[in-house]
Amino acid sequence: MRECIYCGKQLEKGEVCTCALSVAKRREKAQQDEKESSETKKESKQEARAEKAKEKAQAKERAKQAREREKNTKRQQYTNYGNTAFGRSSFRGGFKGMSGNPFVNAWKLLVSFLKSPIETVMNPGRMGIAEILIMVIIEGIICGLCAFAIITGAPRGILSQVGNIMGFGGTDGFTMLGLWLRAALSGAVSGLVFFFVYSGIFFAVSKWIFRQFTPYWDFVKRFVFVGLPITVVGIVGTILGLFALRTFIVLIICGLAGSVILTYELLRSMWSAKTAVRTMYAMLICMFVFFTVMIHLTALL
Repeated sequence: MRECIYCGKQLEKGEVCTCALSVAKRREKAQQDEKESSETKKESKQEARAEKAKEKAQAKERAKQAREREKNTKRQQYTNYGNTAFGRSSFRGGFKGMSGNPFVNAWKLLVSFLKSPIETVMNPGRMGIAEILIMVIIEGIICGLCAFAIITGAPRGILSQVGNIMGFGGTDGFTMLGLWLRAALSGAVSGLVFFFVYSGIFFAVSKWIFRQFTPYWDFVKRFVFVGLPITVVGIVGTILGLFALRTFIVLIICGLAGSVILTYELLRSMWSAKTAVRTMYAMLICMFVFFTVMIHLTALL
C-alpha cells in the first residue's frame, strides 16, 4: 500500500486521495497542462501562419521573376524584329546588293505566290518594311490604272500607250499620258491607305479581342498578298487590254473573291487556336467595318 504525500492517508492500488491539498494540486496540474497545451497549439498556429506567409511570398517572388523574364524575352524579340527584318537593317542593308535588294525580294515573293498562293500567304517568311511597302505601292498603281480604264473607257492597248509616249496623239496624247500618270499616283496612295486600314482593323481585333500580341509588321505582312488577285487581273486587263469591258469587270469580281479567300486562309493560319466559325465571323465583321470606313472616307473626299 501507499499513502498520500499530503495527508498521510493509506491508499489502495489505483486509489486517488480526496484531501483538499491533493485535489488542489491535481487541479493546478491540470490547468498548467491545459495552459501548456494551449500555448503549444498557439505556437503551432503561428508557425503554420508564418510558414504559409513565407511560401506565399516565395510564390509571389517566383511569379514576379517569371513576368520579368517574359517581359525581357518579348522586349528582346521586338528588338530583334527591329534590328533585322523590320528595322534599320531592312532599309540600309536592303537597298545595297542584290541579295538584300527589296525590289528583288518583292519579285521573289510574287513568283512564290503565283506558284503556291495559299502556302505563301500562310507562311510568307521574313519580310522587311521595304518589301511590304513596295508590293503595296505596286498593287495600288496597277489597281489605280485598272479603275481609270474602267471609269473612263481609256485605251488600254500597249500600242496606244507607246503612241502616247512618242507623241503620235499630239496634245491629246500627252494629256492622256498625264491622266494615266495621275491615276498611277492616286492608286499608289489609295493602295497604302486601303492596306493600312484593312490590315489595321484585323490587327486591332487580333490584339484587343483575341489577345494575340504579334508585332505589327509581322502581322500585316501576310495582308500584302490579299490584293494580288486583283492586281493580276489589272495587269492582264489594263496593260495588255485584251478583254472587253464586261469580261474585265467579271474578272475584277473574281479577283475580289480570291482576296476574300486569301484573307480567310491567312487568318486561319494566324488564329489557329480559334474555331473556323469564329474566324469566319470575325473576318466578316472586320470586312463590314472596313467597307463602312472606306465608304465614309470616299464620301468625304
